[in-house]
Amino acid sequence: MNLYKEYMQNKFDLSTFGLEKREWDGYFCTPEDAGILGWTGVDGIHYCTVKTLGETVFCVDPMGDYGRYVFPVAENFEIFLRLLIACKDEAYIGQAHAWTKEEYRTITEEATVSPEAEAVIADLKHTYGLSPMDEPYIYLKRIYDNFDYHTIPYRDEYYEYVPREEAPQEKEWKVWFSFNDHKGGEKAGEALPLDAQFTWGGYAFYIPCAYVCGKGLVLDIFAEADTETARTYLFKELYADDGQTDMENPFAFDYRTYVTVNGNRMREKSSQCGYWAKGYDSYESEDVREILMHYGLDTEKCFLYRRIRFPWATKSRPKIKNLTVSMEQRPISMKGERFRVNGIGQEITFKHPITKTEHILTVREYEESTMDFSRSDGYEHPTHCTQMSYTLSPTLSATQFYVSDTRHSDLPRKMKVAQKEKNDFESALALIGGADGPTAVFAVRKQTAEDLRSACSSLTFKPRTDVEWQMIFREKTLEDTEVVLFLK
Repeated sequence: MNLYKEYMQNKFDLSTFGLEKREWDGYFCTPEDAGILGWTGVDGIHYCTVKTLGETVFCVDPMGDYGRYVFPVAENFEIFLRLLIACKDEAYIGQAHAWTKEEYRTITEEATVSPEAEAVIADLKHTYGLSPMDEPYIYLKRIYDNFDYHTIPYRDEYYEYVPREEAPQEKEWKVWFSFNDHKGGEKAGEALPLDAQFTWGGYAFYIPCAYVCGKGLVLDIFAEADTETARTYLFKELYADDGQTDMENPFAFDYRTYVTVNGNRMREKSSQCGYWAKGYDSYESEDVREILMHYGLDTEKCFLYRRIRFPWATKSRPKIKNLTVSMEQRPISMKGERFRVNGIGQEITFKHPITKTEHILTVREYEESTMDFSRSDGYEHPTHCTQMSYTLSPTLSATQFYVSDTRHSDLPRKMKVAQKEKNDFESALALIGGADGPTAVFAVRKQTAEDLRSACSSLTFKPRTDVEWQMIFREKTLEDTEVVLFLK
């Protein structure tokens, strides 16, 4: 005799978990051929199985979300009992889908359990050998999000409230290896739940799931930024003009990722990135919001999100026995000293912010100049700048150190009269930045034995003699990290 039959024959009772048996046919949304397990006594909420849908246990909430008055909570009655043992009350099963993971944890940690419930739990464990469900929130959220709601049979009465054309559509959650989803007819990946959590670099990382595909492995990674720090930065980004760098930008955290499957190291082939900060248009992606909701993450917090694809290192898809992820920080920008130039030959002594090594910047050339981009767009563009050449001792690579003007370039202005075209500027130039931040223009010159560097100020309509320069360093600030995600 199975557990479902024993319960229906009153061999044990679930009233201490908030489920009472009573005679009642149900509400408008009670599925057709429902086997009712019990009632909560609140808002008509009850639990049932459905004859045509096998052993799945459903919660029926007549006051719930429109079109989703019925939703699955367990694949069978045994799992339902294990959820009750873990949650201690049916309310934490029936309402889990409406909470974030953090809200669920807070609410359940504060819940009290009656001595009667503890006795029933002990009996279920001892008599039937049941154990509490691991991570009930993750299980409940996943079964809620991935169920095909079209399969629920309703009585005609239901469609008086919910027209057939408005019945809930199946919510598809599939992940493919190809960037363009199921390109070439490939099959969606098989979900491998991980629920890995760790901290690195001041971020709370969460890797909820991997997807095992024919061509490789897909990994979803979230990095939760400190909310107060992130919102302070975003406020300055919107309203202040202080030239913030990567060091201050929590959304600029960048890293390389590798995975090792069964001892075989795999490099990422491609990735999709997104950010989330509620209330800020540039960081409020609807796609990211849906992904956060799918995994039950709190949308009041700030996240960096990545979906990364790793091709298999073997000829065919392996059976995963162990899986680790390795992460390496990419260099970040850090502000150094500011300085002004008073003449050729000037030496500026400074210390590297990370290594503390003392360096000397020596000014070799310094002159005012003009340039013209010969644009015929009806606007006059700034042309004046100051060029500087310098050397470093000991030297730093161009990717580790550069010099930038602290001032923004002037914005183009509507042309009043036709401008005569001027000769092109003889040097090759790369313009970085513009109206959104301080601008650096680097003149491309041949390197000398002294490793001569070049920098150019922002562009202005009038010549300047007051250029203030900013040293910018790019370095790693974190040790690499490695986390075991899966071990069979």
